[in-house]
Amino acid sequence: TLNGTEPRVKIVFVLTVNGRAIRQVARLLRVIYSPDHFYYIHVDKRQEFLYRELLPLQERLPNVVLTGRRFSTIWGGASLLEAHLAFLTELFEKHAAWDWDYYINLSESDYPVKSVTELVEYLTAHKGINFLRSFGKNVPRFIKKQGLDQTFHECENHLWRVGPRPLPSGVVFDGGSDWIGLWREFAHYAVFSQDGLVTGLKKYYKYSLLPVESYFHMVLQNSKFCGRSTDNNLHLTNWRRKQGCKCQYKHVVDWCGCSPNDLKITDIEKLISFDKKPMFFARKFEAIVDQAVINMVDKTLHGFLYGAMPAQTSYWQNVYHHLDKSTKVSDSALTLYTSAVRRSLAFISQTSSDCFTERGPLTPVKLLEASVYNEADHFHGILTLFHAEVKATKQLVTVEALVKPKHYFTVVDAKRAGRRLQGLEVGTDFDMKELLFRNYGNLMGPYDEISLRHEWGPGPELTASLAWVDPTNVVAASYDVHIPSSHYVSHQRPTLRTPLRPGIWTACVMIDLHLVARVQFLVTPLTLLRGQPISESRALEVHAGPHGNQYTATDFSEFLPNLGLSHSPELSEESLANGQLSGTELEAWVDQLAELFWPVHLTCIVGGSSTLQCPSIPQCQDIHWSSRSPDPKSDLHYVGDRLPVHLPPDR
Repeated sequence: TLNGTEPRVKIVFVLTVNGRAIRQVARLLRVIYSPDHFYYIHVDKRQEFLYRELLPLQERLPNVVLTGRRFSTIWGGASLLEAHLAFLTELFEKHAAWDWDYYINLSESDYPVKSVTELVEYLTAHKGINFLRSFGKNVPRFIKKQGLDQTFHECENHLWRVGPRPLPSGVVFDGGSDWIGLWREFAHYAVFSQDGLVTGLKKYYKYSLLPVESYFHMVLQNSKFCGRSTDNNLHLTNWRRKQGCKCQYKHVVDWCGCSPNDLKITDIEKLISFDKKPMFFARKFEAIVDQAVINMVDKTLHGFLYGAMPAQTSYWQNVYHHLDKSTKVSDSALTLYTSAVRRSLAFISQTSSDCFTERGPLTPVKLLEASVYNEADHFHGILTLFHAEVKATKQLVTVEALVKPKHYFTVVDAKRAGRRLQGLEVGTDFDMKELLFRNYGNLMGPYDEISLRHEWGPGPELTASLAWVDPTNVVAASYDVHIPSSHYVSHQRPTLRTPLRPGIWTACVMIDLHLVARVQFLVTPLTLLRGQPISESRALEVHAGPHGNQYTATDFSEFLPNLGLSHSPELSEESLANGQLSGTELEAWVDQLAELFWPVHLTCIVGGSSTLQCPSIPQCQDIHWSSRSPDPKSDLHYVGDRLPVHLPPDR
């Protein structure tokens, strides 16, 4: 037990953040912020939106800094160790006035499960100890699992395995987690020491996989600091190896790696059960997947009582910003965002015609932002924020519109499906670990690699046939998949020649060659190519379908009768005519299709952007779904400030 006069340790929280979840990062910072500690933030070099949004913090708070030396780190890459050594160097040299005692790294997926005060009390009681999680005593297994006997080289955002190499001799091997708590004296030694151990290990780990998972461990165990550590990295990590070890990083590293799963509201008892253990953070949290668990952590473990605070169950995540210069956004997404702008203005002219009788209609000027909108952890649509102009007065207005998805999933034969089939969804960027599509909204175009997520309840095992049908009733492909007797979620990605013919596609499920269910989805035509208006010649090429009208080398037309379909010259002629459209006619075709799958639901006007007075169009700040409505729990303005008190209405 500490006495009241013993000086408490000071912490530098080092945040290495990636992605676009600015609201989750703001929420993390709000909970861990204290004027007594320091906050060093590294935003991945590729994330211009996140960097731009966080930059004002360092101007407002003297103990917060965003480093200007930014790295493009990849999973398992040597660049992550290089980054941490650079962070420490900058802290010791450029920010020497920061008198921190402990270096603790966090990501946007971490969240505290105890207060910073409790963390400080614990670290003060164990001052001088380094907190690193170890792999255990099975050294050969760890070496093989980590690939320490292999040479890796990071180049062009990929970690290439070059070949085997000898292991360092005369050292004790150790390693484990890359989430660490380093005592200042040891951190200085690990960065600046010129002895052979440190310089040799730096060279060795420059060509290693997952170097942060063992560099500091190795320096610690083979130096004078070897007795000043404990097997605890202050973190609870949600490992589910069966789900998390799917080799999902093969696209960036020549190795099969694992990653922890997201914590969900069903895990809250697990989090509470660690209340008496020295674990102060948990991971991984993703508000776009499950925000309810973060809310429950705030209420149960931090004692936050929100009362009638707005937006408790709402979550917004930006997916496009007009100020981004190098961030890639798919042409299919941009096509549908701009379609939403046009259709929103048509919606306004129909529902608020009284405002524009004399002034003329609103015309689109510029798409500003697009955001995913979730409510109670369910996807509720996409928001587009844009400038429009009143035609007669040239007055500029900022509008936000909500387009909500329409789903076309139909069970045709529930009896034959054994009532096992629970859902079908088509999208791209399937996450095998979390079993969801990372293309939120599933906006797809002719060059996207589509896949079908299928979910089954428990029952007799069976074999299902998954067939893909294009807008002209061409059966593009069919695959047999085995469905086990347990609850089962998987995805099937067909290998199809592109471009896919734009229009309304159908994914079908057959059992014993009888149709039992189907889902229709949109492959949008493109009005933009590489972010620019598509030319007439390129539109013809992009919208013509695959060469020879065949998506694979196999003809699957024999399945047409089983699917209740037939060859249709009329659909082929219609598709051919639509494929020749360009300019405003192409936009009209896109809008017609988009309205079937993404109808405009509501619109609002951003206050202060204009003097337009139109009672039938509400102010965005007053509308719960708008990204411009109050969201105190995730507002950067409340980092370093108290949340506003919102009492229940009956108070």
